[in-house]
This record gives sequence, C-alpha cells and structure tokens, in this order.
Amino acid sequence: MGALDVNKGTVKSIYALGAKLGMVERGAGHEDALHMLVQGLTGKESVKALTPAEAAAVLSELRRRSVPAGQRRNRRPRKYEELPGGLSEGQQKKVWYLMYELEKYDPAPAGVQLRDRLCGLIEHQFGVTSFPTQPFRFLTCDQGNALIEGLKKLTERKELEYLHSDRFRREMEAAKNAE
Repeated sequence: MGALDVNKGTVKSIYALGAKLGMVERGAGHEDALHMLVQGLTGKESVKALTPAEAAAVLSELRRRSVPAGQRRNRRPRKYEELPGGLSEGQQKKVWYLMYELEKYDPAPAGVQLRDRLCGLIEHQFGVTSFPTQPFRFLTCDQGNALIEGLKKLTERKELEYLHSDRFRREMEAAKNAE
C-alpha cells in the first residue's frame, strides 16, 4: 500500500455502510450501487483505489444517506415557554424569525446580543420590563400580536434603508468583482 492509498479499516467502513443501505450486491463486481456511487463521486471504479480524501467524501455521502429523511442530527428542538394568556409558541417563533431578519438589515452594535435588543424593543413599545432569559414573560397574547406587527414594520423599514444605503452598493460591487 502506498502513502496515498486508503487503509483497510476505511474500506471496510465503506462496504459496511454500503451494505447497511442495501447498495452492495454479492457477485455484481463493480456494477452494484455502491461502486456506482464511488465512481460518480470520485471517477474511480474500485474502493481500494481511493485516496484518503476521496474515501472521506464517500463515507460522508454514505453517512448522509443513512440518516432517515426529515431527521436532524445533533439538534434538539427549541423549547418555547408558554404561559397562560401569554405568547403562543407560534408567536414566539415569529418574533425570533423577525428579529433575525432585522439583524440582516440592521446589525446590532458590537457587544449587543439579539436578546438584549428584543428586550429593549419590548420595553420601549409596551413599557414592560423584559429580561433576556425570558423576554416574553410579562406580555399578553394581544401584545404579542402588536409586537409582531411592529417588528414587521421595523424590518421592512430597515430593509428599505439597507437597499438604498452605501453599504448595499459596496456589497453588490464586491459581489460583481468576485465573479
């Protein structure tokens, strides 16, 4: 084995994952689905002829295919605390979505987190104390609707300001030059 050849353990892993996915056919030689995948990704017909980088790419694709559709790896679902009469989970998701949209067009000053910014907006709009750990704690469902509408208007205004700004022109110019 040369320095650029893949080791036996990696070859075994590729075949094991391929077999788990039903891509390996006994007696098919290099005509089974696994070898077609290898050839499509690397241009090589043999698993043993792969370089370590090519083998890593094949393993990555096999692992991606082995995860059931719709299932995410290493992600836990977000938990939104719903209080009686307070914001629903859907309202909270919408508020956070709008906050991230706002962040795209109007970045916060250095050192200011999105939660702190949201708390400031809530305190300004409703005169209610808001804490970064639980920004929606003292808001009612109706106030949640008003907050969403206010964030929509603010995001639209900031998007228009961004589209007419020098920053946008510089970014578009840089994108043109990068092509």
